[in-house]
Amino acid sequence: MKYTILDFEAMIESVRKDGRIHNYGIQELKVYENYLYYFRKYVDHKYHEWVEYNLFPRENIGIYKLQQSAKLQFNPSEVYKYYVDMVSVSKEGQFWKAKDLYIDFIVKGDGRYYVVDIDEFNDAICRKELKENDVKNALNGLNNVLKGYYESNDLECYIQSLKEKYGGMGKLLLSKKTA
Repeated sequence: MKYTILDFEAMIESVRKDGRIHNYGIQELKVYENYLYYFRKYVDHKYHEWVEYNLFPRENIGIYKLQQSAKLQFNPSEVYKYYVDMVSVSKEGQFWKAKDLYIDFIVKGDGRYYVVDIDEFNDAICRKELKENDVKNALNGLNNVLKGYYESNDLECYIQSLKEKYGGMGKLLLSKKTA
C-alpha cells in the first residue's frame, strides 16, 4: 500500500511504499478546504524537471502534471505528461494523507491515455487490503477523471474546472513558498 503524506509546516511530500520512505521538498504550497496544490522539482529522473500536484479529495483524485526538461531529446510516447492517482484522503491538521487506491489514469506526452493497474486493484481487493469504501472511492475517482477528461479531451481543462470549483468556493487556508 502506498501513502503520500503532505506536511504543510515542513513543506515535504513523503511517499511511503513497501517499507520505503522518500521525502521531497516542496517549493510552493496552497491549501484550501477541499483542494491542495504544490509545485516541486522532480528528483532523479532523466526526463522530468518539475511536477505540479493537484489533490481533489472530494473527487478522489490526485493529479501529477510533469514537465520535461527542455534540454533533453525524448520520445513523447515514452514520457508521462499527467499521472492521476485514485486516492482516499484523510486530513489531520497540517498533514493530509492520500491513500493510493491502485487505479491510475495516465496521459503520455504524445496525447495517448491509459487506465492502468486494474490488476493491482483487483489483487488488493482479493487480499482484502481495500475496504468497501476504498473500492467505492477508487471507482468514483476513475469515473470523475474519465468524465472530466472526455468533456474536452484535455486534462488541463478538467484541472482548471476543478481548481475553480474547489479553490473558488473555499477559503485559502495556507499559502507558502520556500526561498
